[in-house]
Formats: sequence, structure tokens, C-alpha cells
Amino acid sequence: MQFTREITRLLIGVLAAFGLVGLAALYWAIAGPDTILLRSDNPRLVEAEARLIRGDLVDRNGDVLATSETLPDGSAARRYLHPETSGALGYASLRYGVNGAEAAFNALLRGDDLPQTLSTYFDTGILHQPRRGSDVQLTLDLAIQQAAAQAMARQTGAVVVLAVPEGDVLALVSRPTYDPNTLDADWETLIQAAGNPFFNRALQGNYQPGSALQTPLVAAALLTDYPMDAPQENATRPVQVNGVTLNCAALLPGRALTLREAYAFACPAPFADLITSLGFSTVQAAFDTFRLHQPPTLPGFVAEPEERPTPTPPLFRLRPETLLETALGQGTLTVTPLEMATIAAAIVNDGNAPAPRALLATRAPNDSRWTPVEASGNTLPITTANTARQLQDMMRLAVAQGAAQNAARPNRDIGGHAAVAYSGDQSQVWFVGFATLAGRRGVAIAVVLENSSDPGLAADIGGRVLEVAHERLQES
Repeated sequence: MQFTREITRLLIGVLAAFGLVGLAALYWAIAGPDTILLRSDNPRLVEAEARLIRGDLVDRNGDVLATSETLPDGSAARRYLHPETSGALGYASLRYGVNGAEAAFNALLRGDDLPQTLSTYFDTGILHQPRRGSDVQLTLDLAIQQAAAQAMARQTGAVVVLAVPEGDVLALVSRPTYDPNTLDADWETLIQAAGNPFFNRALQGNYQPGSALQTPLVAAALLTDYPMDAPQENATRPVQVNGVTLNCAALLPGRALTLREAYAFACPAPFADLITSLGFSTVQAAFDTFRLHQPPTLPGFVAEPEERPTPTPPLFRLRPETLLETALGQGTLTVTPLEMATIAAAIVNDGNAPAPRALLATRAPNDSRWTPVEASGNTLPITTANTARQLQDMMRLAVAQGAAQNAARPNRDIGGHAAVAYSGDQSQVWFVGFATLAGRRGVAIAVVLENSSDPGLAADIGGRVLEVAHERLQES
């Protein structure tokens, strides 16, 4: 009997062990794989990421800007074919993540949005073949991007070029920048580099607008029937605000100017008088109408901190005690280059600001067909069509006879406004302008140069880029 009891206990123990093994096998067969496969330190995941073939980035004309190639060890390497595009494309690094267009369209480029069919599961899950992402066609035009980058070669600042009326981003340049092909090797040097090359000035740069704010002030003057052609004495005199001396963007002798002429030369004194005449409420309404409190963005291009959602910006409110300095562009109100380019686009588009966009189409792996991505078509009215056309004429005058003369190009209908702003001990200059094309089409641009007091240089850069953009869009 004793022997039988021992055998029974042994049998129970063996059966219990088999039961535990069975339960463990059941767990690892059904639920367990995810607990290992989804761990960030799972070497298979790391290997799969290293082997992932990201889709190509191409420009609006089909020129390849970035592609992935397979190395002898089976890993994939990202290659950027045109150094002028780095500010717009960003980077994709296994070690440091993604930025720019690589971040904005990361899910498409990785193939995360593609349907998981039995065939793809067999290829990637069973045969462990590398996953392929979709190709992405951007709104960028390589020739315009290169022209803008080359014009900005020795400058610090940004250029944004938009197509009108679509709002397509044709060029996006930020200087200084970096080479994404050597990002991993250069990272430690780049994060300590002067000028912060990872800072996208075109999208993130919050700049003093200075006399660039004269455009919404002129719009308010036109809407309130302010006398635009009455000469104002001593119009070229300097204006003191907040400890800064403001002068015209072009060196002029003491003379009388109409408000149209003062705008052409970006002279502050007539606008100081205009601000007093318009009054607090009218100036506030003009800034609200131009959406100066809510600059446009390109979603996903600039990484936002996780767990900290971007708050909706409050309406910008002027204060009576700082009305003059703020309305003259030397207060707390700042603007981005993308915002100023959108304002220029609205002026060309009869007062309607298009929503900037950077994505034209996508193409699935092993597919020859592009699937267009429809533009939202949304526009924001910032002024009337009549006022917009009068602003166009005033900007043409500034290019023909004013401080923006360096933007002029033969046989091109170019308008623009050159401006100066002050930030701390440094000055910066703006050119905000446009070129028109047939069929109510056009191209808008914003140029900002840091640590510069030469608005003519900004206008020259703007004119050179607008000329190339005019040629490119006229051909299409």
C-alpha cells in the first residue's frame, strides 16, 4: 500500500508538471509572443527596423530626393540625393528618429498604413523579408528648392515659397543646416554647433516683424478710407520705440512722402501717425483679420514633446500702453516665415490665404500608379479682393521704385515689401513678395535674414527665387 501511494503521488506530480508545461505552451502560443515581440529591446524588432525599406521621397516632377538602399549585411541605408533639400526633408535615423518630411509622412514611408494581407504576412512574418513602405510625392520643386538654398548659402535665416492658389510648398529652406547622410556620425557635433542647425527657422522661427507689419496696417488704412496720397512732411524722420531707433529701409533725405511711398520705403514715421489715427480697436481688428495670433503650420514637420499637446494659441491682444511699439513690429508679437509667405499668398489670391500643404500623392510598393491626395481647398479670408489688389499695386511700386528694387526681374510681374526689424542688439531683414502668372495663378515668398541690416539683399534673394519659380510654374 505504501508503494502504491508513492506511485500515485509521483504520477500526480508528473501530471501536474505536464499541466504546467501545457499551460506555458498555450500561453506562449497565444498571448506570449506579443510580450516578447513588442519589447523595445527585442533584437528581432531592432533587426526588422534596420532592414525596413522606407519609401522614396520625390518632388512634384518625379525627381527622387531621398531613397533607401540595401547594404551587403542586409540592413537598409537612407540616402539623400540633393543636399539643398535637407531643411525640408529632415532625416530618418535608426538611432535618432525622424524629422521634417520624414517625420510628417513617417507612417506612409514605413508602410504602417498598408493592409496586412496573407501574402505580406508570409513574406515579412514567415520569410522575414524586409518590409517596404510607400513612396511619397511632395509639393516641393527641386529646381526652386535648389535656387532658394543656393541664394541663402552664406546666410542665416529662412525662405518659404508657396504656389497660389493651391498653397503647395514649393521650397522650404532653413540655414544653417546639416547633411542627413552623415547624421549619425555628426550628431554630437551638430547638437552643439553654433546656429542650431536642427532648428527649422522656416517653421519654428518666431521673428520680430518690424516694418513687415506695415502690410496689415495699410490694409486697415485702405478699408477706413485713410488718405493714401496726401503728402506727409518729414516722413523719413526716425522713430524711437522701446529704446530702438527705427528708420526707413532705404536711406532717404528728409522729405515728404505719401503713405503709398512710405510703404514702398518701409518708413516708420507715417505709420506711427497712421496707428494714432486708426486707434486701438481698428489696429486690433486688422491684426485679428490677418490671423497674426495663429500662424499656419505644416503638421508633423516639427516634433512636439510627447505627453505635452500643443495648446491652441490665444488671440493676441494689444495693450494701449504698448500699441505703438507692437504695431510697428517691435513688441511681443512675432511671426514665422511660413506665416508671412501665407500672407503674401493671400494678397495674390484676392485676399484669401490658402492652407499650406506639402503632400501631393502616394504610391504603394510594387505599384506604378500614384494616388493623388486632394488639397483641402480651405482658405482664410484676411482682406477684401479690392484691398488685396491695391496691396498688390503698392508692393509692385516698392519693387519698381522703393526699398525692394533688388527683387525686380525683366519681364516678370513681381511685387514685394522689404522690411527691417530689430531683436536685441541685432537687426534682421525681410522680403515678402509675389510673382503672378497667367490664369490667376502666382507664387508667394518670404525671406528673412538674421544679423543683417541690408533689406536689399533679402529682396535680391527673393527676386532670384521668384524668377526661377515663375519659370518652373509657367512650364507646368
